[in-house]
Amino acid sequence: MRLAKRKKPGDMTENKTLLSAAIFCFASFAWGMLWHFRRLGKPSRTMLITALLALASAVLQLFGLSCRPLRYPFIALTLYAAGVALFWWAAGVTRRKLAACGQGCVSAEVITGGPYRLIRHPFYAAYILIWIAGFAATLWWPLACAAVAMAVRYDRAAREEELGFAASPLGAAYSAYQQRTGMYWPRLGNGRRSARGAT
Repeated sequence: MRLAKRKKPGDMTENKTLLSAAIFCFASFAWGMLWHFRRLGKPSRTMLITALLALASAVLQLFGLSCRPLRYPFIALTLYAAGVALFWWAAGVTRRKLAACGQGCVSAEVITGGPYRLIRHPFYAAYILIWIAGFAATLWWPLACAAVAMAVRYDRAAREEELGFAASPLGAAYSAYQQRTGMYWPRLGNGRRSARGAT
């Protein structure tokens, strides 16, 4: 008795589903850059480099999803869903309160609502999840390189923004916020520590 053949990793239905998910994520990010974040004057050199690197990485990811065999499509789809959900959750509580990446502008307030209750940089976390999703889908090494390059870029921007907060009148408030929230991932045990402090 012959065993049924396993589904091929490059099945076209899975490819189309992941391509659609990736395109929706990239369209959301483009919307954010054009209409959600504030832009102050001409784009900075850092902003332009980040945008061009993101564009190249997006094209590479779409190429990989359309041409490479799929390895972990379910994990990739979960990462796409988590990333875009986090993006829109963060967008819902910021609404033109933040400048675009790389402009060296500190927000006029410490935002602590929505996903900011859990992590300090939900937008950057969302972007990183999407870049990792492309690699998880294909295990293609160029997408791993793209994910690392974009993560390094976002991490540098995030740390520069935090230095800006530290040097601003909001420094004390932001320092307290840093103590209770993780940078890209929620800090475990914060609820227990807060409860102890309240008693």
